[in-house]
Amino acid sequence: MIKDEFLQNLVQLNCIPVLIIIFLVFFLKINYRYEKALTKLFIPSIVLLLALIITDNIDYYAADATVDAAIYTSGLDVLHRVAAMLGYDLRITLMASLISIAAKRVIGHKSTVLFTYLPALVNIVLLLPCLFTDLFFYYYPDGTIGRGPLAYEPHILSVFYMLFLFVLAHLCRKKGKQSEMEILALCGLLTILGFLAEFLFSLRGILIGVVALEITFYYLYLHIEHFRFDALTGVFNRDAFNADVDKFGSSEISHIMSIDLNNLKQLNDIFGHEEGDKALKAIAKALENACPDKCCVYRVGGDEFAALCRHKTDAEVEAIVAAMYSHVDEAGYSCAVGYAEWGDGKTFTEVYKVADDMMYKKKRTMKEIISEPMRIK
Repeated sequence: MIKDEFLQNLVQLNCIPVLIIIFLVFFLKINYRYEKALTKLFIPSIVLLLALIITDNIDYYAADATVDAAIYTSGLDVLHRVAAMLGYDLRITLMASLISIAAKRVIGHKSTVLFTYLPALVNIVLLLPCLFTDLFFYYYPDGTIGRGPLAYEPHILSVFYMLFLFVLAHLCRKKGKQSEMEILALCGLLTILGFLAEFLFSLRGILIGVVALEITFYYLYLHIEHFRFDALTGVFNRDAFNADVDKFGSSEISHIMSIDLNNLKQLNDIFGHEEGDKALKAIAKALENACPDKCCVYRVGGDEFAALCRHKTDAEVEAIVAAMYSHVDEAGYSCAVGYAEWGDGKTFTEVYKVADDMMYKKKRTMKEIISEPMRIK
């Protein structure tokens, strides 16, 4: 009877997470040749998720066996403690793996991944004593769990990670990545609900299913987003530019900018296309760094960039243009920038042409720069 009930619970707990993982692994396999970097980002999360499923099932078995005095042994008690400890560790590390992907995209600093995993590593060290002490948890003779003085440390750390997820969602909003902000906020909310369901109602397997869905949704979102970004520079591409023009229109877009890198042809001819690609990456990053909230950069052609500014005044746009020139100059290159206000009664084509004309006028006044082969610091 107990065996049949355990098998029933086993199928019920693992059916959805395992099916999600099978689907995701299959999708990752066929998509690997097109998006290797993106696929590699999610491999640790999938491995950790599989390990958590196995560990939780061992924990459930040991917990059920502990209740049955006929099959209880001291070895089962040790197995129960080990599985419970690993379950705590894997849950935190799995959250860290998923959040590290978002943090790397949003913050982009080299130490971001290490910072994201550091609390999870500390948690692993702190939980080691639970194998031979009751600091974190212990079990009563009937198999129910008791909580030690440090029982809530993993839960506090989980709350820290969830808050960090909402911070990343806020940073996405500031960078104009509304859809990614919504995905991250939804992941944070679902994680909280899954955590509360397991904690308050002593339910099993809820959080695993939730995290499995979050990993799948976030991967599919980034897969779709892959086609909105320029592969070389990492900024939005022409398709994204046209889509955002249609999406926001003149009701939100206050200014349109036309930006052109100076001397790319000379740079390619003299130093080779590799150096030209390096220049395009540098100027894209410089332009992004110069753009504040609600101002996005797009690569719309070879050495042509554009920017859409929402709800900005003329003075604010002039400050952005000045910042663009400063950042590009610091990177060791030069560019020409033109902009135009999108007022009522004007079409996008008319406004963009005004910005383009202003950019070329500026380029003509920069003859002393354009006449040089290329300035490289």
